[in-house]
Amino acid sequence: MFGRWLGPGVAFLLAALATGFRPHGVQAQEAGTAPTTLAAVTPTAVLRPNVAAPRPPARHPLEWVLKFAHEEQIYLQRTVRGFTCRVTKRERIEGELQVYRYIDMWVRERTHANPRVTQPPSVLLEFLGPAEIEGRKVLFVAGQNDNRLLVRKGGRRFGYVVTDLDPESSVVKQESLMPITEIGFSQVLDRTIRTLEQDLAADPRADNTIVEQITTVTINGRPCQMLRITHPRRRDGLQFFSASMAIDSALHVPVRFDVYDWPETPDQQPPLMSEFTYTNVTLNADLDDAIFAPARLRGP
Repeated sequence: MFGRWLGPGVAFLLAALATGFRPHGVQAQEAGTAPTTLAAVTPTAVLRPNVAAPRPPARHPLEWVLKFAHEEQIYLQRTVRGFTCRVTKRERIEGELQVYRYIDMWVRERTHANPRVTQPPSVLLEFLGPAEIEGRKVLFVAGQNDNRLLVRKGGRRFGYVVTDLDPESSVVKQESLMPITEIGFSQVLDRTIRTLEQDLAADPRADNTIVEQITTVTINGRPCQMLRITHPRRRDGLQFFSASMAIDSALHVPVRFDVYDWPETPDQQPPLMSEFTYTNVTLNADLDDAIFAPARLRGP
């Protein structure tokens, strides 16, 4: 501390003596005015070293991402009642990375007229490929069918068999780690916000968090902005090495996610854990009850 004050002060005084500079207090006394008091010869602001004022602590880089996610969620809750799209996805389940799955999706988001739910979340999935599950259909309507999934098997053998399954059962999780009950855009952002809050708690000093914003991404011909979060070192409470989310610049909905695990060695590529891409997105399409009726699972 004293070194910081002493060094610049000595340098300034040496320069002053070399140029014949005299402090103002001495000049006044020589001019015949009253003797200078002790306070008058204390270092002025000019003589004091330039010590910067304390800076407020830097904000955690995830804070603005969390704020952005909350704003997107509020926008979706206010403006999006439902949507249709095509999903291309794959996930690593029990260590094995799936082949790509292609799914047409119809979703009605939960809506409220406080405190009453006016539209329960409803989801219909129709699988287009690969061949072994082509024709599979999955239906979920909150509050109906005992909150269970109705599933038409699809594929080449017994494809028209329909059964019901617990959404949290191991059979369902062998096919997808993302619960169908959280598949809408608003629910996806709910899950994202929870993950961001966990990341903040696990890395409060932000010494293991890198946030990048990329504004020139194009997905299926549409301009998007992308956020990428990286945690270079594995640490308790952190769930991924790197995760990216792309937001459609016009629709303001997330249209791509990918998540990578930590590499086992420095020269290894990070293993992909999951990726979801949403294309042909139509917001607020007319989705009536007939689309989410059990009869939709029967027939071709």
